[in-house]
Amino acid sequence: MVFDFLAILLSFITAYHLRIYLLKIIPFGSQTSLGDYYGLILSIILLWWCFFNLDGAYLNDRFSNLKQEYHTVIKTVCFGTLIILSGAFLLKSNTPPRSVIILFAVVNLLILCIEKKLLFKWFGYLRSRGYHKITAVIVGGGKMAERLLSDINGHPALGIDIVGLVCPVGNRAISDKLDNTKVLGTAEDFVKILHRNPVDEVIFAVAKGEANIDGMLAACRQEGIKVRIMMELLSEGAKNINVEKLLGHQFLTVSHIVQQEWQIFLKRLLDIAGSLIALIILSPVFVIIGLLIKLDDGGPLFYRWQVVGLNQKPFTSWKFRSMVVDADKLKKKLLSKNEMQGAVFKMKNDPRITRVGKWLRKFSIDELPQLYSVLKGDMSLVGPRPPLVTEVNRFNNMYRRKLSVKPGITCLWQVQGRNRIHKLEQWIKLDLEYIDNWSLWLDFKILFKTVGVVISGTGE
Repeated sequence: MVFDFLAILLSFITAYHLRIYLLKIIPFGSQTSLGDYYGLILSIILLWWCFFNLDGAYLNDRFSNLKQEYHTVIKTVCFGTLIILSGAFLLKSNTPPRSVIILFAVVNLLILCIEKKLLFKWFGYLRSRGYHKITAVIVGGGKMAERLLSDINGHPALGIDIVGLVCPVGNRAISDKLDNTKVLGTAEDFVKILHRNPVDEVIFAVAKGEANIDGMLAACRQEGIKVRIMMELLSEGAKNINVEKLLGHQFLTVSHIVQQEWQIFLKRLLDIAGSLIALIILSPVFVIIGLLIKLDDGGPLFYRWQVVGLNQKPFTSWKFRSMVVDADKLKKKLLSKNEMQGAVFKMKNDPRITRVGKWLRKFSIDELPQLYSVLKGDMSLVGPRPPLVTEVNRFNNMYRRKLSVKPGITCLWQVQGRNRIHKLEQWIKLDLEYIDNWSLWLDFKILFKTVGVVISGTGE
């Protein structure tokens, strides 16, 4: 999206100077200033963005090809130019000159095609070197799965790592390996396979009528894992369904969470800007908090915790230490006093909390070091609470769907009275409500309410 916007600006500036050069050779109009076109440039950017977005240009470039990219560019430039010319005609305006619009269309078509070609090659090169890869499991053991596996393995620029295969037909045995790829098990083992292997996508490569895959599709829906299907089959509860082509194969891509790429892009920009600014402004506060923790008991400043993030991928995050040094060991002795029903431990008057820790928790200050995890990209400002590795192992399938989005520092459970929540089911229900109704506006509302919770000191 960013490169498209830059290409539009470059195209217009080039067209403007090209017109000035042509005027010196053939006087067909009057001189104009580039400042006269700022409104037009903004209109073109918005119009082009609408066409690109409607055509799915920003959904997922991994499974697109250059032919599709060129087709989108040609449609966008042609229809966009017609709209601009029609608008100028209906308004009976000579500004901007028609020559500028025509020159821009020609230059923009050329530059956008070059841009798509370069980006396509660049992304392919990065993926072949191991960057921005995704992991996938293929369901299928027949000729269709074998052809797909061979094609993917033969195109490392796609950046797809096949973890293994799942035989979709009951206990029918297939060889231990197919095209040097391990067979992980059968349909009966499918849920266990998903739990054992961090997977971004599941690709169903089974012929129509070859197997009943309803159970496996339901498992993917429950866990929020993206599905690609090489057959005419829809998944119940799908939020986004797209038809894509890859290496001559046709896929039906089903996503079980609400998201648009441009909103995800803006959410990431908000995370980077918000976390970076907060870390800079709060750095003196961090020093004071560190001194208070040291003066309290002389222990380490931070608590390092191992949590699970997007698509079951584990990562390390940090909080200001609010408990005694050996809190994790003492937790085993307090399990009988757990006030939460479910896999999460929570105790109102936890004896492990230090004097400083009590105030850190009251105003949610202990959470601030997680801003670094947001800046890194492991977390977001808004999202479900990241569960501990030990908690995830005790989640049922419905709860695991919260792992289909990036975890956050605050979410609905934080602003709707986390102190009054004593059942894991209530907690998860709020997380799933956030996932199913996500939008940038919802994130802003949660951030605004979080400020009130922190100031009022109701976050303990």
